Amino acid sequence: MIYISIGLSNPWGTSFDNLWNRAGRVTKNKSWELELLKGQQLIGFTFGYTMRRDHAGLSIELALLGYSIAFQTYDNRHWDQKLNVYTQPDS
Repeated sequence: MIYISIGLSNPWGTSFDNLWNRAGRVTKNKSWELELLKGQQLIGFTFGYTMRRDHAGLSIELALLGYSIAFQTYDNRHWDQKLNVYTQPDS
């Protein structure tokens, strides 16, 4: 896992709110999500990349003056640690 985050938050800011989002599938097992959020970060950047875990993938978030845009691509499947493979989620 790689996780990098830097930011400056407003402790008196308003609560979290999801203003807009869209999501879809790229392939059978890969999906994407794009969101516009309102929160407490005055400025911020977050980067994450995971492998071999549930819903592993890439995530990026940029924040400015209380608003954030977040994008992620992820695997729909769950990681089975015993078998060391991805398994399909129950439908």
